[in-house]
Amino acid sequence: MTLTDRYIAAALRSLPADKHQDIGRELRGSIADAVDARIAAGESPVDAEAAVLTDLGDPDRLAAGLAGRPMYLIGPEFFLDWWRLLKALLWIAPLVGAILLVVDLIGGSTGVEVLVTGLSSTVEVALQIVFWVTVVFAVLERNGTRRKDFAAEWTVDQLPQSVTNGRVSLGDTVFSVGMLVFLIVVFIAQRTSSSFEDSEGVPIPFIAPDLWNFWMPVLLAVLALEAVFEIVKYTVRRRTVLLAGVDTVLNLLLAIPLVWLLTSDRFLNPAFFDAVFSGVTFAGGPEQMARFSQGILVVVVVVAAWSIGEAWFKALRPLSRSSAAVSL
Repeated sequence: MTLTDRYIAAALRSLPADKHQDIGRELRGSIADAVDARIAAGESPVDAEAAVLTDLGDPDRLAAGLAGRPMYLIGPEFFLDWWRLLKALLWIAPLVGAILLVVDLIGGSTGVEVLVTGLSSTVEVALQIVFWVTVVFAVLERNGTRRKDFAAEWTVDQLPQSVTNGRVSLGDTVFSVGMLVFLIVVFIAQRTSSSFEDSEGVPIPFIAPDLWNFWMPVLLAVLALEAVFEIVKYTVRRRTVLLAGVDTVLNLLLAIPLVWLLTSDRFLNPAFFDAVFSGVTFAGGPEQMARFSQGILVVVVVVAAWSIGEAWFKALRPLSRSSAAVSL
């Protein structure tokens, strides 16, 4: 077989059999014309044939072009729909991880086991979401489906009301302040509101009563400062490096004491867990308190790391975007 014969055979092998004769004839004719032109220009037949086939490129790629078959996983027509759906669904992954984390914690797993289960479940769910969403869009792409068949065309009505590059939204502020106020209320209310009482009828709090001599007022003050800071961020309306630094300091002022209190078994009240698990045979109050301490410790570390990372990411991102816009 000549180089041309081998090239045509390689190109036709991925095409339907009923198209082999027509495409093979056209391709062979095009190659012969190009080779004759090079020979007329002074090249040898061998060199001319090799040069023409080299210019045509990979026969599989040529065959895909002739058949109108895309050579990509997600093409430009569906890419934005794929990306937007993926970002929306990926929020399910950490939710599933958090649910399994709580289930394992209640089931008696240790803090390390809980953390590993939560993280591994989050990663596994995220990979499954990415895989199946990509498969669906890849099938749509290769079946010749057009975007207009299932999605409305873009119009100017879909433009955002304002550009929030690095800005703090009112919704984020309300949510953050609400959560901080909720924590403050819970910390204070649990002192006098409990389902368990001691022999004198005094409610048994969830948090160690001794902490109210110093640490609880300090933690409540930091929570109050964080609530005020959230309002300040909304007033400034932009994520700046200075605000990210203050955010980092406040998160550390809250997280470091909590981590120390939890790791030294000083945060939770042993009497509360003795009362809750007094009739349980498989594990007593101290064991359950240790598990709850480990679970709270994981949550504190994850939330602090997420909050600090998010603050710096959003503070630095507008700088890089604005500098790129200036360069353009």
